[in-house]
Amino acid sequence: MAYQTVSLPSFGSVRMDLTEGLLRPDMSPDACNVDTRSGALKTATGFSRVMSALAEADTPFERMYVYATERGDRYLAVAQNMMYLYNAVSQTWRALYQFERDVTGERMDFQKVRIGTSDRLLIACGKEQMLTFDAGTDLIDVFGTEQKGSDKAVSFIELYFGRLFAAGDPRAPSRLYWSKAPGGGRTIDDWRSDDTSENVSGGYVDVGVDDDPITGLFAMSNQLLIFKRDSLYRLLGDRPGNYRIVAVDAAFRQPLHTACVRYADRLFFLTESGLCFYDGQTVRKSAAFCAFGPLLKSANLSGVRAAACGDTLYFAIRARYGALYNDTLIEYDVLRDRFMLRNGFTVVDLNTVHGALYLLTGEGKLVVFDENNSYDGDPINAWWTTPALDLGRKDTNKTLLRLTATGAGRMNVRVVSDGGTYETSVLLSDVPLGVTEIPLRGVGRMFRLRFSSVNGGSFALDAPVTLLFDQQRRP
Repeated sequence: MAYQTVSLPSFGSVRMDLTEGLLRPDMSPDACNVDTRSGALKTATGFSRVMSALAEADTPFERMYVYATERGDRYLAVAQNMMYLYNAVSQTWRALYQFERDVTGERMDFQKVRIGTSDRLLIACGKEQMLTFDAGTDLIDVFGTEQKGSDKAVSFIELYFGRLFAAGDPRAPSRLYWSKAPGGGRTIDDWRSDDTSENVSGGYVDVGVDDDPITGLFAMSNQLLIFKRDSLYRLLGDRPGNYRIVAVDAAFRQPLHTACVRYADRLFFLTESGLCFYDGQTVRKSAAFCAFGPLLKSANLSGVRAAACGDTLYFAIRARYGALYNDTLIEYDVLRDRFMLRNGFTVVDLNTVHGALYLLTGEGKLVVFDENNSYDGDPINAWWTTPALDLGRKDTNKTLLRLTATGAGRMNVRVVSDGGTYETSVLLSDVPLGVTEIPLRGVGRMFRLRFSSVNGGSFALDAPVTLLFDQQRRP
């Protein structure tokens, strides 16, 4: 047999759930911090700090929120016992509000609302009465009153057909509250019933049973989803006179409230079993439901955070045992049905504002993803590994000779075969249409290639790449 060539056609998604022999050459069982959206392989872009000052707290951080207003953005960081606000004038973080009891991020929610003629950020924490933040004065106030029935210590809030819905009251764990319809002097901080008209009235209803508490609320275009610990319901109708609450017949692992994210009137959420979505009628598994099955099985999902930016969904998880904060970011490109991983930083929370993805790290850095070639000064260690390849012939020995490619930057290439491991570093040609030939070594029936960055530097590898090898039948 003579010299032969084979092309690696493109670079695509990470798949950990299939044995390598079943993976297409464009799939990877192990890749991180790379961008393959165009089919080429390049180091992913990083993020930059929004402000130089670090948020500092005596207790661990739980949440973060970027409140966009006409007067400019306000940046909030929430620790277990304190809420902090960034002061742009003094360029420092200051204590904004002290909680009566320590709060947890999984039972906190934020909602931009309008009360009368004023815009506010509504903050629910499940431990005390809800709060409102006024961006005009940068002050915190208490939301609602006992007289109006809106003084409940709820955890989950949502706007649906103009009304404020709330749940997670520790004294009534299965109770769903709703406000009066705003207008005509009525405001969403009034949850009382109104005898003059059922359709403008506030009220509440107990959904299911108390030993199955409500764990999340999400408004879709024509329904309100009510997640419970062991079940899922949906509220249909646009006013109390025609409200109907219907159980959704679907078997799935219940997600955290913070593991859910809306995209194109679908609700995606990450569970221990994989990625699911609600399509308006029932819960379905994503096409690559178990792509990260082995990773999720060993990960800690007790503090998942999720966000959508453009056509990409982000889920932050704790992949490292004992980690205080999420340390791995799962990216899901919805249009291309592709997954990728990122690491090298910690994640307290994610927030999308003005089409940009913001992140608060465990060190108190508030950053925004951009075109930076580092993670705020920390190197981006990127790699992409081919599946184990036999080129359709397990009965022959392949002697790897040369890889021919185009691209830019310095990159490591590692060859692993049953004959050993060989690694080389190469500077790809930066001449337009320049081709780089990379000598390889390795003999075996099967082999695997790994492309990686050098000392955190950026590289780009165009697709396809061509592999020259000698194939000989085994005696």
